[in-house]
Amino acid sequence: MESLFLNEQKTIQEAEEIINTVENSNNPLISKFSSLLNNYKRIYKQLKRLIKLSDKQQQRLNENKESLEIENYELVLELGQAFESFIRTLTTTIDAKHPFTAGHSHRVTEYGLFIGRNLKLSHDELEVLKYTGLLHDIGKIGVPDVILTKKGRFNEEERRVMNNHASWTYRITEGMRLPKAFKDIPRMAACHHEKMDGSGYPYCLEGEKIPFFSRIIAVGDVFDALTSLRDYPKYDQEKTLDFDPMSTQKAFDIIERGRKSHFDSGVIDVLFEHKSDLEDLCFELQNKAFVEHKI
Repeated sequence: MESLFLNEQKTIQEAEEIINTVENSNNPLISKFSSLLNNYKRIYKQLKRLIKLSDKQQQRLNENKESLEIENYELVLELGQAFESFIRTLTTTIDAKHPFTAGHSHRVTEYGLFIGRNLKLSHDELEVLKYTGLLHDIGKIGVPDVILTKKGRFNEEERRVMNNHASWTYRITEGMRLPKAFKDIPRMAACHHEKMDGSGYPYCLEGEKIPFFSRIIAVGDVFDALTSLRDYPKYDQEKTLDFDPMSTQKAFDIIERGRKSHFDSGVIDVLFEHKSDLEDLCFELQNKAFVEHKI
C-alpha cells in the first residue's frame, strides 16, 4: 500500500524542508503554509486508514465471493448429477419394458462415448453425445406394449408403428426444457436410424445431412443390438440370422458391410482402430447386464 503514496510522501517531505529552511523562517506565509501542510498530513493519514480499511473489507468480500463461487459450483454440479440421474432412470424404465432391451440405452451411450473420446471430442461435446445416446430410444414410450414386447418378427404394420419411435423421440425431447447447450439433442436423438444412403427413417436424410452425433449413435445402437440377446432374429442385409448374441468380430463384419450405405466411414474407421478396447468394453457391459438383469 505504501507504494501508492510515494508522491504524497515526497510532497510532505519537500514541504517540511521548505518550512524548516532558515531563510524562509521570517516569511509571513510560512505559518499559513505550515497550517495547510498539517491539514494535508491529517487528510493523508485519514486516507491511508480508509484505504487500509477498504483493503480489509475487499479481502473479506473476496473470501466471501470465493466461498460463494465454490458453493455455486457445487450446486451446479449437484443439479447436473440430478439431471443425469433423472434421464438415466427414465431411459432405464423404458428399456426395462422388455427384459432383453434392459440397459440398451446405457450401453449404446457407452459405445458412443467410446467412439467420441477416440475422435478427440471436447468435454462439452461428449456431454451432448452422452445425452443423445441416453435419450435416443425414449420415443419407445409411445409404442404399444403389445408391439414393443412382441416375440418374433414384426409384420408390416407393426414395423411401421415401431419405426415411429424415432419421431416420438423428437416430440418428447423437444418438449423437455433441456439446457441451452443441449438444444440440438432432440433432432440428433431422433436421427439414430437414418442411413448414409438416405434409406433410413424418420426423415430419409442422406450423408452429411445426418447430424454427426446421430451417425455415432447409429453405430453404437446396431453394435449393441448385434452383440446382445434378443427374442427376435438379427439381420445381415437381407439375410435372417438367429436370436443369440453375435461375436464382436461378426458384428464388426456386418457393420463393415454397411459402410457408406448405412454407416459413416469415418466413425467405422475409429471403431476399427480400437477394436481390442471396444471388445473389452463390450465384455464388461454385457457381463454387467447379465448380473443386473439376468439376461
